[in-house]
Amino acid sequence: MASTLEKTRISDAEMEQRRRLVNSADHSNAMEGLKRDPATDHIFEAFIRGEIEASDIVPMLKEFRAANG
Repeated sequence: MASTLEKTRISDAEMEQRRRLVNSADHSNAMEGLKRDPATDHIFEAFIRGEIEASDIVPMLKEFRAANG
């Protein structure tokens, strides 16, 4: 029987697409003068790896911000 991790693994192509989405968002934010805090990289990397969905990012960022002020 496959482990949960194996069942939820996304394809390399999906990971690349997610990486492009994150990079595009970073670029758009930079155009507005905003820069992502490197301390939040783990959240975006979890999205890229398929461990979380896009809808999880904002709540996780808010939680991180509340915990780290």
